[in-house]
Amino acid sequence: MKRVFSFTLLSVVFALLLTGCGSGNNTLTATPGSGNVTIQTGDAVNDQVVKFEMTISSITLTGVSPTATTANLVSKPGEVEFVHQAGTLEPFTLANVPAGTYSGATITVSDPDVTVVNAGVPTKIPATLSSTTINVTFASNITVGATPLFINFDLDLANSITLNGAPPTSATVDPKFNVSSSAVAPNQGDEDDDDGENNDIHGSVKSINAPNFTVTTSTTDITFATNANTKFKDGMNSLSDLRVGDIVEVDSVTQSDGTKLATHIGRESDNQGEELEGIISTVTGSPATDITIAHQVDSSNDPNPPTTVDITLNANTQFTVRPDSLNISTLPAFDASNIGKGQRIEADADGTTNPIVASKLKLREQALFGTVAASPAPTASGFTLTLSSTSAFATLSGTTSIPVTIVNGTNLQVTPTAGATVRVRGLVFFNAGTYTMVATRVDNNH
Repeated sequence: MKRVFSFTLLSVVFALLLTGCGSGNNTLTATPGSGNVTIQTGDAVNDQVVKFEMTISSITLTGVSPTATTANLVSKPGEVEFVHQAGTLEPFTLANVPAGTYSGATITVSDPDVTVVNAGVPTKIPATLSSTTINVTFASNITVGATPLFINFDLDLANSITLNGAPPTSATVDPKFNVSSSAVAPNQGDEDDDDGENNDIHGSVKSINAPNFTVTTSTTDITFATNANTKFKDGMNSLSDLRVGDIVEVDSVTQSDGTKLATHIGRESDNQGEELEGIISTVTGSPATDITIAHQVDSSNDPNPPTTVDITLNANTQFTVRPDSLNISTLPAFDASNIGKGQRIEADADGTTNPIVASKLKLREQALFGTVAASPAPTASGFTLTLSSTSAFATLSGTTSIPVTIVNGTNLQVTPTAGATVRVRGLVFFNAGTYTMVATRVDNNH
């Protein structure tokens, strides 16, 4: 499964589809029948880039005669950040795309935003688009019919950005996408993120109409159904405990008619709070009392977000790790004494102070790209990943080698063999001065 540039493009495509269906508010709704499509995006790693964002203002699908080319599927310009989606896919919207066969897409983009790490400091550098119009030819035609369908736009970040200078002082952006499609998995338990399952969808609650609720994400509105099996956490026991304005994290599966069913709902903060994600660039104190992150995404949807954000930790900060699909009894520690530069985290705050005071600090999945080391020899339980010395993670962490553990639940798309180049998505831990990684997925960066 390919996973590329999920954030921006996915969001844009979703919005575009909604517009084509006459839905001007970008609400993700499920209308069973012809053309029920979920558009998703993902990203392939460029290991020197810690943030890449673009504005997408137009997407059309190119019809194969007699199918007509669609109108602009984007109702309004939308920004998408791609790096945090490396190795995964995220949904943008559901849309009733006209039934027919499509051979490609045309995308209009602007305002590229590139952040790298220079001398240990996250630095936003000037970025220039080679063209504002991107023409994508599908590897094979995609046919939309009565069966719910996923169209996955994978941005090849590694080949889409040219960094100029050493260290980089500017970037040239020529976006390249790979596109695939898949039907909803026949059994919800077999769904992956390319065909129905989506974890960690973040946003604020827009409305509640039991048993459904609608969440506003950074790019669109998504409506979820709930049932007796939906799990609630963070002080909630049922949908009645949810409030409009709450910032939530939702895991979901896709039902046979294309609707989204929430499997887990967690409250990040109330309507006075904030949620943001990024890569740690500075840790102050031991145990840590303050951290600085390279900003990737947040709940404020600020059109001009800062390059870095300062976060204060205190005795009330709750440190958590989400193993998701991993079947592992004991994970390495993640707390104020076990936190390091280069880790990707989410900070939840009950207010909007500056610096932010984290009520919760969550270790989030991230992707690293490198070569499988020959020594120690890779085994079924793990391997050592050798990283480029110019990668953002190596620059921040000071290490170019990280042991990777494979556990029950790790999705092995490729077998790690000595000398192979792989991408690993998973949880990075820092304990007693040493970095380790528990893999959720291993693939070849496509």
